[in-house]
Amino acid sequence: MESEERTSKPGTHTLGTCLSETPCEPSAKPGCSECLSISVARENARSTFDYSAVSDANVRMRQHHAASHAS
Repeated sequence: MESEERTSKPGTHTLGTCLSETPCEPSAKPGCSECLSISVARENARSTFDYSAVSDANVRMRQHHAASHAS
């Protein structure tokens, strides 16, 4: 079996994964019990190193903001 060279030619652009800074986490709106609940769940997940649940909480917070706190 012949080996295949996996280098790109100069001047070509290959699509791939770009590593960048993660977006800021959404914060709880003062006085909103749903925001507080999601925020507490996120911090509990973070304290147990469950970063998948942290990410899920961020998604829920963004969805809640869009549905309940849209300007």
